[in-house]
Amino acid sequence: MSPTLTEEREVVSPAMETRRWTRRTTTLLLGVLALCTIVIVRGIHTGEFSYNVDETQHAVTGLFAADLIRDHPLAHPVQYAYLYYAQYPALAGVIHWPPLFYVFEGISFLLLGSTVVAARLSVLFFALLGISFWFLLVRELQDDWTAALAATLMAFSPGVLLFEKSVMLEIPSLALCVAAIFFWTRYLLEGKPKPNLYGFVLFASMALLTKQNSVYLSLFCLFSGLCFGGVRLFLRKPVLIAAAACLAITAPFYMLVYRVHWQSVGMDLADNRISGVSRFLFYWKTLPAHLGWTLLLLSLLGIVTATTWNRPKVPLLMLSWIAACYVSFTAMGMKSPRHAIYWLPPFIYFAAGMLLNVFRTPRLRRVAAVASLFLVGTTAVTAWRFQRPYVSGYEAVAKRITDLSPSGIILFDGDLPGNFIFFLRADDPGRHFLVLRKALYATRISRQHGSVELIHNQEELGDLIRKNGVRFVVVSEGVPLHYESQRLLREAVATAGFQEVGRFHIEGEDMAAPNSSLVIYQNQKWTPPSEKFLHIKMLTLDRDIIVPLDRFEVGSK
Repeated sequence: MSPTLTEEREVVSPAMETRRWTRRTTTLLLGVLALCTIVIVRGIHTGEFSYNVDETQHAVTGLFAADLIRDHPLAHPVQYAYLYYAQYPALAGVIHWPPLFYVFEGISFLLLGSTVVAARLSVLFFALLGISFWFLLVRELQDDWTAALAATLMAFSPGVLLFEKSVMLEIPSLALCVAAIFFWTRYLLEGKPKPNLYGFVLFASMALLTKQNSVYLSLFCLFSGLCFGGVRLFLRKPVLIAAAACLAITAPFYMLVYRVHWQSVGMDLADNRISGVSRFLFYWKTLPAHLGWTLLLLSLLGIVTATTWNRPKVPLLMLSWIAACYVSFTAMGMKSPRHAIYWLPPFIYFAAGMLLNVFRTPRLRRVAAVASLFLVGTTAVTAWRFQRPYVSGYEAVAKRITDLSPSGIILFDGDLPGNFIFFLRADDPGRHFLVLRKALYATRISRQHGSVELIHNQEELGDLIRKNGVRFVVVSEGVPLHYESQRLLREAVATAGFQEVGRFHIEGEDMAAPNSSLVIYQNQKWTPPSEKFLHIKMLTLDRDIIVPLDRFEVGSK
């Protein structure tokens, strides 16, 4: 007969003295958090938003959340979102990504101002939250010293550090997943629903409302639950209630996504650009870059020797984590190296645990301790020297336009439109500017997913500029053009009807083209808009967005 969950708990639960919170525990945790904060905030003022284009949209959506909190349009939230998107068209996060992170980011903007630093500090909050729960989880399975080593190594691993310095969803999602796993692990070890399953429901739901990738938690719970309690664990009333609670909290958002945005999400899931054997090896190949060879080799040694330094079944917990991530992300059509961030913690656990626990003799334990300190030191130095790829120059473009005119409609065609839109909104508290980003062409998230060209000749372009009352045109130079309408626009601004009023070199390494500039042109024949409605082509929704232009005080002065 298989052992019951209570009997398993007697085998795998740590001794009480190893779990007692001491002054040493507090000192180590605070020391780790202080060290990580110092390293993460280094260079926090450097550069603007750029990573993978998504970062720019996360930033603008955070501004939307701040404005939503400030304006609280409870009577017409959908219309408010449409009007906001029409004015600042860089809000893919409103539906394409879940909303939770943007609430925290919006609060950060309200408290600290609409700046790059405020956005990055919101990510720092989640980074420290994740480091803290990772410390607590490793301590639950091992001891204080192993927890401190594992927490530091995770924070400074290359695959994690990049996103600790970027306004992306990976760190918030990872942090909440680690917190959920901590509470689920405690339930498996202790068998006590309160407060463990309550904590799991809270953080698992928050993770799923931060990024869809957190869905791997369901497989982790399945695999680890089968290892610790068998099928009967999932028939227990507290577990069924916890599952129902998670579903009830997250289902409304995902039902909305399915209803209005499923085609675009489905394209990501069904992406087959990587197929065959490469599909199954993709995430294994990312490990050296994310961990470094030293840490990866230590991790593999830790896995091989895990049964000699862990309590029974504890290695299965971390192997369940690895398996859940691998199965989840390999099954998804879209592959990205950044998705590997979710399975880095268990690899780091095996490395840190092996270093500090596999050796038994005092001399070897001292050698292992020295090796651990050396590893932390070299990792910290490398992390301190790391500077994430950056871009800068867009803030100056937005500032030049707001200095030139109190209001206006801007036709923008360049890389990273969300970056420009963020700084324009941040420098325009009265919201007197409107950006036309999708007037020449429209895409479904990216060109690879499909696009449609909206302007085909100079006559149509002239009508667009005149009827919409375009006062400024901002175009990029030195970057590849993908549509005929882009070439037509650059021909138009070279005529006598437009005057160049600003040229700004874009600096940094995270650019599509190494030597690019943004050029501002002012329409010399400007007249107020004659169109009554602004029509925005939407390939990601089941309808286009049509809003009255007179709702915006942008084109009459």
